[in-house]
Amino acid sequence: MTFLKWLVWTACAVGLGVFLASGDVGGHTPLEHMERAWKRNVNPSKLDRVKDGLEDTYESAKDAVTDATDKVQGKPAKPPRERISKDERDAVNRLIAQKK
Repeated sequence: MTFLKWLVWTACAVGLGVFLASGDVGGHTPLEHMERAWKRNVNPSKLDRVKDGLEDTYESAKDAVTDATDKVQGKPAKPPRERISKDERDAVNRLIAQKK
C-alpha cells in the first residue's frame, strides 16, 4: 500500500511538472508566467543585501560558537574578524593616497 501511495504521488508530481513546462495558459507556459512575475517583482540588489546579511549573521554565529568552545578549552581568544570588503579597503587606500 505504501508503494502504491508513493507511485500515485510521484505520478502527480511528474504530471504537474509536465503541465508547468508545456501547458498553455494565455499563450505562455506557467513557468514563463512565473519567470516574468519574478523579474518584475524581485529587485536583485535587495536580494543580494539579504544574502550578504545572512552570510554575515552565519559567520558571526560561527565565530561566537568557536570563541565559546575555545574559552572552555582554555585556548587564547582570536582577534575580531575584519568585516571590510576588498572594494572598501581599496577606496580607503585611494583616499589616503590623495591626502599625502
